[in-house]
Amino acid sequence: MTDSDFGFDWTIAPEKRDTFFTDYFEKKPMVVRRNDPDYYKALLSYEDIDRVITTMGLHHPEINVTKAGGTITPEDFAYESGMIDPVRVNQLFADGATVILSGLHERLPKLARYCRALEAVMSCRVQTNIYMTQAQTQGFKAHYDNHDVVVLQIEGTKEWRIYDTPVDLPLNSQAFNPHDVEIGEETDRFLLHPGDMLYVPRGLAHDAVATGEPSLHITTGLMLRTWADLMAEAVHVLAHDDVAFRRALPPGHANAGFDATEHAATYAALIDKLADAPLAKLLASFKMEFLMNRVPRVEGQMAQLARLDGLSVGDRVGARPHLIYDLARLDEDGIVRLVSQGTEIVMPDFAHDTLAYAVSHDDFTIADMPGELDDAGKLVLVKRLIREGLLMLH
Repeated sequence: MTDSDFGFDWTIAPEKRDTFFTDYFEKKPMVVRRNDPDYYKALLSYEDIDRVITTMGLHHPEINVTKAGGTITPEDFAYESGMIDPVRVNQLFADGATVILSGLHERLPKLARYCRALEAVMSCRVQTNIYMTQAQTQGFKAHYDNHDVVVLQIEGTKEWRIYDTPVDLPLNSQAFNPHDVEIGEETDRFLLHPGDMLYVPRGLAHDAVATGEPSLHITTGLMLRTWADLMAEAVHVLAHDDVAFRRALPPGHANAGFDATEHAATYAALIDKLADAPLAKLLASFKMEFLMNRVPRVEGQMAQLARLDGLSVGDRVGARPHLIYDLARLDEDGIVRLVSQGTEIVMPDFAHDTLAYAVSHDDFTIADMPGELDDAGKLVLVKRLIREGLLMLH
């Protein structure tokens, strides 16, 4: 396991995946202390941040600047067009502000690879926010997030403080509001050093302060789907098939004195029908939505396509790192269907074994692929998969 993989197991090592999901996921924080300050530095550096801020023409809100207890507006660091002024951004940072880069995984391939690796495990969209905080300052007061976060400390040290859980596993619609929520008493306090990791379940209140030097960390957001999402989809599916769900609510239900108990039997009957919603079909629908919405990660694709004309069965190829896909045999149609990163590929069923091998192995010789295809057929298949950004030449 190396940093070039940027996989989930690497992210939480030496903790094990089973331990994370059994003991910590959606339950309590997990802190991984490594005494290895360089552990995450292949993923992000101050040099990366400087290049992004000074050369990529960022616009607000791709970048934001904030300070706990202070007021900084976009006019303080951006032009009227929204494009940022790198000089003013750096000046504000030097004066104690926190600089936040949102969605940097859309610009840096290594962060994109890291997010895709976590998506392959979590089956959800994964995003990053990058925080640069000056020494002895903090960007936000105590709050909770309405999505789970994984924090990777890159540079500097931060003191984290943990409080109560005002809302247990909040929905997206239950965002933190400091005027309505009491964070409770502090329950834990610890330092996060370079190379350390922290998992915080959604709803757990927290804050962090940089200590004696500037801090750089990645906050990874896990945009998980919930059973509430699935149940809402179940109602939507059932309503298309059963007129009982489509009937109007009782006229006058908004009037004073309306007796809801008279309609309790109707409501209970609909709840009973909800239990019959096809779970496998609903999960398959969520899976297809997830796969079709994955942005292709195809760095180096132009160079790959330039080599296709000279491709031979003796060449070595492999699946793109952390490829997320679904491969299904549609027996009634005599075809096999591959869905991955927004692409749907349909082939004759006899290509199944060769196709399955191709997308599940990261380094192989084309001629050695199993299945019923001859060498010419293997070349056609591999070229198609390379063109779609699913395989790559080594």
